[in-house]
Amino acid sequence: MSSTDDYKVPPLSWPAIGSRADSFRQQFGLHAFPEVPVIELIEQVLDLQLNLVRFDVGSHHEMGRAEGYTCPTGKFIMLREDVYEKACAGEGRARFTAAHELGHWHLHTNVPLARAKRGDGTKPYCLAEPQANQFAAQFLMPQSFIYASDREQDLVERFGVSWDAAHHRLRYLRKNGRL
Repeated sequence: MSSTDDYKVPPLSWPAIGSRADSFRQQFGLHAFPEVPVIELIEQVLDLQLNLVRFDVGSHHEMGRAEGYTCPTGKFIMLREDVYEKACAGEGRARFTAAHELGHWHLHTNVPLARAKRGDGTKPYCLAEPQANQFAAQFLMPQSFIYASDREQDLVERFGVSWDAAHHRLRYLRKNGRL
């Protein structure tokens, strides 16, 4: 998918997505921990223990520019090999990519999809990519562990995310009066 391609999905508000991400954390006993082991959750728990989704690692040749892919029917989540290796090593951007794909799986499995182009007037809360980003942000950086005095570097260290992800999360929370 190019940077301007997306899919229209049923609308979900950011607070509703945040609630679903928090509930997902709770369901797997992760609500008490700031940093979640997202790769282990997908690979070891959801795939190997519960057999809910198959986790695959794809080659550069197979995936091209796509860093991750989630089957619309929920059969599998795939990360490109370099993204998987970086996520396993704790690199923040790669961890966000894994959480983003988890968001697609959790939010968009078996929902109606229609092709869309960013900038075509479709509201972000009706697009798959912004929804998955919002899920990943809330899943990796729950508001319950973020304080008004926090700066980006605090979130980077607490949650194992990139500076950019931390910046966007703080900006969202402050803009919406949640800090």
